[in-house]
Amino acid sequence: MSIKYRSKELCGELSYLSKMKFRIVGGTRSSFFANGTARLALKAAILFATMSLPLFTAAQNRLPELGDSSGALVTLAQEKRLGGDAMRELRAMGAVLNDPEVNAYLNELGGRILTANSDIRQTFEFFAVGDNSVNAFAMPGGYIGVNMGLVLLTQTESELASVLAHEIAHVTQKHYARQLDDQRKNSWMSIAGLAAAVLAARAGNGDAVQGALLGSQAAAAQSYLNFSRDNEREADRIGFQYLTRAGFDGGGMGAFMERLQRATTINDNGSVPGYLRTHPLTIERVGEGRALAASAPARLAKENPDYHYIRALLRSYVGEGADAVKHFESVITERKFASETVARYGLAAALLRTREFARAKRELLALKASGVEHAMIEALLGQLYLQNDEIEAAVKHLDVAIRRFPNHMQLAYDLPEALIRQKEARRALSLVERSLEKHASDVTLLSLAARASADLGLKLKQHRYLGEQYYRQGALKAALDQFELASKAADGDYYDASFVEARAREMKREIALSEAQRR
Repeated sequence: MSIKYRSKELCGELSYLSKMKFRIVGGTRSSFFANGTARLALKAAILFATMSLPLFTAAQNRLPELGDSSGALVTLAQEKRLGGDAMRELRAMGAVLNDPEVNAYLNELGGRILTANSDIRQTFEFFAVGDNSVNAFAMPGGYIGVNMGLVLLTQTESELASVLAHEIAHVTQKHYARQLDDQRKNSWMSIAGLAAAVLAARAGNGDAVQGALLGSQAAAAQSYLNFSRDNEREADRIGFQYLTRAGFDGGGMGAFMERLQRATTINDNGSVPGYLRTHPLTIERVGEGRALAASAPARLAKENPDYHYIRALLRSYVGEGADAVKHFESVITERKFASETVARYGLAAALLRTREFARAKRELLALKASGVEHAMIEALLGQLYLQNDEIEAAVKHLDVAIRRFPNHMQLAYDLPEALIRQKEARRALSLVERSLEKHASDVTLLSLAARASADLGLKLKQHRYLGEQYYRQGALKAALDQFELASKAADGDYYDASFVEARAREMKREIALSEAQRR
């Protein structure tokens, strides 16, 4: 089903992911592998180690010039492929937050920065990670992840934009390729550790897996931190330029650094927030952030209201549903909010988690009656109808809402979902296929198209859309199975059959290449 990441089960999965990360960092090896997640842990660790090969190695103080051999060593096409592979792995692991409103907002915010900086030619994709820890990271190819905990730590949109601008700078300044170029001769220690981990996993020895990985990574971690400070300063400086050109408050960067520093001091229990592991924070950097802000003219940035709704939505995901409800009830009672409308929206989202549909509906209908118009309120009400099995009301509401907000992806998912459940698969498929013309890689749309096609008895389309869905989720063999089933279906024309046969051949090549690389 195309139910938003608000259901009790999915929020529980988010909580599980957060706990799993804690165990990897600070738990005992036996406690982590005792629950049967060794395979998932190894997959995550392999991905992490693979991305970290150029990072956890011997440091050098000199940064190469942008025109050096790093561009030849790793081309933009190669970076895009590496990042795309990593994204498929992250999606397959369930690490990407399955929330179209949060991801659409991050891409809109990042797009504002990119549009204002016309010298940036590269394409970017921004996505949320379902983890409460404070972290953000840039991967090769312009894929930038932001943990929900980091969004919640920010207090203004300019602070969040400063993090995106910083990560964009890591990509545009080719820090990944430059580190790989400088350190390629020293990366074999990490590769050997990874090989040991893979061999241990094949032998079924979970403790050895974690020991091998941690041993190889820890040996070079400090040298990575020392080296990365130069990159971090450069990303601060370039990112600040990106930030201010886009009309954001330049003080947001320094303000966020200071908040990170205070949070670290207050919670000094021997652990280090994830953001500080990958983004070393020093007194000098905080001072430089202040100096950069002072060098720019004072500016009161106009904030997008979506920023506050997104923070409220993410806050509704934190902890148990009942605790989230209590949080918003307390905020409203004590009037500790910047916007009562947003606080009540957050309360309704939390009530949806606890399946208190009547209360949530009262809150949302009261907001609409007050004259407030916002796509996320309309989408939340649509979700409420869907989750409470009020399908006729859902179709009626979503039909109106999507005409008012035609580009809101949550509505683009939920109207076809409601139509499928109302046995109007033909109209659902028509809507979804129109959306796929603009968003061909969207996994949720592909899933909806497959379901609608199945209901209509369109076998070729059903298996084709499932194949595309599995491919984008990183399940290559499952994708191949679907394309082969599609090629055997007799309900398509010559062009449809040729297309799925070509996709099957592509899957076979990718699977063979992947297996060859693992050897």
